[in-house]
Amino acid sequence: MITRVAFILFGVLKYLLIIEFLIALFIIIEGVFNVRVGLRSGYIKTILWLLQYGKRRLDSKLSAVELFQRPEKTWSQLQARADLLEDDAATKPLQVEVEEMEPSQFKLSSTFTLLRSGLRAIVEDDVTKAFDAEELPYWNLLTRTNKGYQYISFRLSVLWGLGFLFRHFLLFPVRLIVCIFGLLFLIITATICSKLRDGKIKSRLVTYSSLVSFRILARALTLHCTYHDRQNKAKKDGICVANHTSPIDAVVMSCDNVYSFVGQQHGGPFGFLQNVLAKAFDHIYFERSEAKDRSLVSRRMHEHILDPSKPPILIFPEGACVNNTSVMMFKKGSFEVDALVYPVAIRYNPIFGDAFWGNQPTMQDHIWDMMTSWAIVCDVWYLPPTRKMPDEDATQFANRVRMEIAKKGGLVDIDWDPRFFPESKRPSESRWRKEQQKALGDRISGKQRNEPSSD
Repeated sequence: MITRVAFILFGVLKYLLIIEFLIALFIIIEGVFNVRVGLRSGYIKTILWLLQYGKRRLDSKLSAVELFQRPEKTWSQLQARADLLEDDAATKPLQVEVEEMEPSQFKLSSTFTLLRSGLRAIVEDDVTKAFDAEELPYWNLLTRTNKGYQYISFRLSVLWGLGFLFRHFLLFPVRLIVCIFGLLFLIITATICSKLRDGKIKSRLVTYSSLVSFRILARALTLHCTYHDRQNKAKKDGICVANHTSPIDAVVMSCDNVYSFVGQQHGGPFGFLQNVLAKAFDHIYFERSEAKDRSLVSRRMHEHILDPSKPPILIFPEGACVNNTSVMMFKKGSFEVDALVYPVAIRYNPIFGDAFWGNQPTMQDHIWDMMTSWAIVCDVWYLPPTRKMPDEDATQFANRVRMEIAKKGGLVDIDWDPRFFPESKRPSESRWRKEQQKALGDRISGKQRNEPSSD
């Protein structure tokens, strides 16, 4: 009996792997030839209908319960994060009404409303929220205990279980096969391009290799991107600057155009990939010590722009990943180069999957979260190119471009350098905080009372 069951399971697994391989092969062919048959669009519409059904079930089950504990943001390509839903006066410190009273009537509890309002303003300020995962208007069936509830509806529980099996045992293997093929294709073609002499043949092969490779990698994430105002795409005479949410921003941009990246040199497998790409695609990577020398980086960028055979430069001037709701201070080094600047606004839809890299300790965890989500959906707006005005310095020029990107993408413009904010190093701080919480819990529970002192 056990042998028969094992044989049946093996047969089911074998046919499932064959189906997954055929699906992955179809997706790869679609990416190689850049053919759109509407498969991803239909899938996104189906998932959206599924999430809307779940929302209706939540609304019917929680009609008498306050589902949202704080103002929520709605997905809109033109709505800024500042446009929040109505909330009580306690969340607006400057609008709290305090009744006049005689000194004899004063009580300590009379200050609690103002204290609560002030503490909320400190803890939930725009800078802090910019490094937290974006809150969702409703449950997207990716986490089981979102918003603090564990059981709401039997149908939703079954739906979540089926979705878990679908995403981890069907979608993930297919995406993994596509991702491995895309990486191998990118490494092999980049190695071949690096051996060729500069010329038209190499330029065409580099263009083909870059576009095809990144389109395949985008399909490994089920990336569905809508590009707006494509007539403003960057050309070889300038620098393309965009807001930064995730390392896949480079994949999103490279699916529609060929770019040379400017960024920090990393180690490990990602560093190996950077070294391979830099030899073929004219990317500019720098060490931390070299990044401090602005003149050297600016000179390399200027020489790159003057060469008409090289693709435009793509750079993310924020220097840190921000959570898809805000745009923070741009480093002025990218705007000191005398070149045409092509601003780009990128906005992800967090309902289908969170593309923000901030809460995961490692890149592997971040990739796992994206590859086991429903999909990655985003919009890209190409803004008209601009140049530094005669009365502007590099800082003023960077601020102007940042505000244009924030306005177009419906993002909050925050004039704050993310490098000086400790939450930008959340992974290490999160581990430190958990260690402190564990030590405090052990001390309270008495586990350390009988331990010998270190003094």
